[in-house]
Amino acid sequence: MPDTTPLPLQPDVVDMWTVYENPADYPGEFVARRWVVTMGRYGPTTDVVRGATLEQLQDKLNCLGRSWLPRMNDDEPQVLGTWL
Repeated sequence: MPDTTPLPLQPDVVDMWTVYENPADYPGEFVARRWVVTMGRYGPTTDVVRGATLEQLQDKLNCLGRSWLPRMNDDEPQVLGTWL
């Protein structure tokens, strides 16, 4: 299982976990993918956490201290939201 510890605090770096339901590469599962945003760049990392249920996935992430942002209307339909 990947390290879900937030990256060290850096003023120009934000890491977040976007949660997907039933993505094409993990059918029937809930998946969180870690994204990193820096000055002028952003993108997914190779870190993935999987769960059979949303609750199981949230337990694995231990998202205490983060804020849940629900999906936006223009997000892909598999996106449930993001822990920021």
